[in-house]
Amino acid sequence: MPSLTPSAKPPSRVRLGDFFRPRVLRDLAIYLALMLPIVWGLVAVEQSRFASLAQAGSKRDLRNYARVFTEEVRATVGIVDLSLIQLRSIWQNDRADFPKAVGEHARHLRQRVPLMVTVFDAQGRVAYTNAAPSHGGRDMQQAISYQAHLGISDDRIYVSRPVICPLTHAWAVQFSRSVRDAQGRLQGVIMATVAPDYFVRFYDDIDLGPNASVSLMRTDGTVIARSTRGSINHGTGQVLKDNPHASHSPVTGSFRRVGQIDGIERFYTWHKLPEYGMVVTVGEAVQDAEARFTQQRAVLTWVGAAVSLVLTLLGWAALGATDRRRRALKALAAAEARWKLALSATGDGVWDCDVVTGLATLSARARKILDTERSVISWYGSALDAIVHPDDLPELRAQLRGHLAGKTEDFAAEFRVRLRNGDWSWTDARGTVSERDELGMPMRMVGTFSNIDARKHEEARMRRLAHEDALTGLPNRVLLGDRLRQAIRTASRDGHKVAVIYFDLDQFKPVNDTHGHAVGDRLLQLVARRLRAGLREADTLARVGGDEFVVLLPRCDSLADASTVAENILYQLNQPFEDGELVLRISGSLGIALFPDDGMDAEALLHAADLAMYDAKAHGRNRVTAAYQA
Repeated sequence: MPSLTPSAKPPSRVRLGDFFRPRVLRDLAIYLALMLPIVWGLVAVEQSRFASLAQAGSKRDLRNYARVFTEEVRATVGIVDLSLIQLRSIWQNDRADFPKAVGEHARHLRQRVPLMVTVFDAQGRVAYTNAAPSHGGRDMQQAISYQAHLGISDDRIYVSRPVICPLTHAWAVQFSRSVRDAQGRLQGVIMATVAPDYFVRFYDDIDLGPNASVSLMRTDGTVIARSTRGSINHGTGQVLKDNPHASHSPVTGSFRRVGQIDGIERFYTWHKLPEYGMVVTVGEAVQDAEARFTQQRAVLTWVGAAVSLVLTLLGWAALGATDRRRRALKALAAAEARWKLALSATGDGVWDCDVVTGLATLSARARKILDTERSVISWYGSALDAIVHPDDLPELRAQLRGHLAGKTEDFAAEFRVRLRNGDWSWTDARGTVSERDELGMPMRMVGTFSNIDARKHEEARMRRLAHEDALTGLPNRVLLGDRLRQAIRTASRDGHKVAVIYFDLDQFKPVNDTHGHAVGDRLLQLVARRLRAGLREADTLARVGGDEFVVLLPRCDSLADASTVAENILYQLNQPFEDGELVLRISGSLGIALFPDDGMDAEALLHAADLAMYDAKAHGRNRVTAAYQA
């Protein structure tokens, strides 16, 4: 490992008695009275920086988790709402087939959103529930999900506070929509009930310390679900006061406070779902966030003590000779630069670079991170081309030039290095200029390397989890919604149309029942690959449910163009699918909706296409129906 102290010439010879003269001792006392407060003041300042670093790091992690968990909750509530709309339509048009439809929804959603479905009639009596047949006819007029729709006339989803469900005697969150006739008169209410702990099931996926918490609340402060290590739904139904994420606050934000439920002080980040009146909060205990730097604080204290001792000895020696004092001050400057690096760097591979020659000496750990047997490498010119990814080179060189020129206080860069087996590994490099000449030109630079593959892989995994369907690899409902909203914004600006083709697979259930779910899963994968191959690069094929898919055509001139694509999809679905020795035959029912003809936003367009698909099913399946024909 390279030396971390600058070389110096031997001091000039002095007599031992010179150091004990009264004047020297007096000057030494004055010198220490001036210097030691500075040293320990710096120690105190740097100690306080750790708290700021902990808060900044915690805020960044909490913001990422809150965004991901919010999208998960939004997707879940969207599935529940879509289920309510579909089941309400069946209840109004084919009540005899309603229990079967509820059963199919339960099978499709048992892994995604397990829910209980209840229908009240106009008087608030239980007309249907899959909780238990014995509840039929029960008077539920005081149920909040029924009462909520007595005072509103428009068609909106209502999300209740967490309540003890009188049918299951367990905590539940109720999602409901009204059932009305053609004149808008209330005919009843359809309700889906979800257990609160379902919304915080993702707690084990986060790594924010033993005292982290994840909560889903209403904007009025009512706790819907809350999870901490070893405790789920502690605080469900409790109303929290003085919340910074009230209804008038921004969509997202951060704050620090002592928890009203368990008394633990945490950093919190919230992210709202304004369309549902809910907010997700993710909290990390302040103690856990600051614990990351406990070792660095201890090291800093020892460094402060060591620097104090060094200053005492150097100052004592400097008072004996001018030359010794000059060299002592230079050594002090180098020591302070390395001290600052020790405080800010988090890597464990050390490098020491001669800025003039561009040759960097590597410690054993640094060589392991770079996967090289050489103890000295070139840090300049084309030598970097052989080990650094081409896409990362411009930023790396810009950061290095900026620091050497004095534009940045420290050097920091993340880049990929080529390993000897040809793979790429993510590395975080940090450093600082530790020595300059009389003109201020950099002479020497020291720093560290850290391997950050685990963090990069986790970030990629979280992105995939938020935007991809795990079975087929297709975009999920969240990513489809983002692309659809972008396509609508572009179409509104440029004046073209956007088409949505919503379809599911006819005869898919018999495949599952006959051959098992493993064959059904492989069939969904075969369908995804075949249909994706037949679309344009700009088009999106997404899986939004069990056997439900959506095709987004971001640029479409007319309904005829969308119908051509839909007919081609139907043709592809009618062709046999081979799974080993099995030959599987299915078909599809497809619904088409156009922007702006059938809807002015993403939700309305998907709803119109979904209704058109159900119309295709109602007229015999294996066909294409446009929204205006439905």
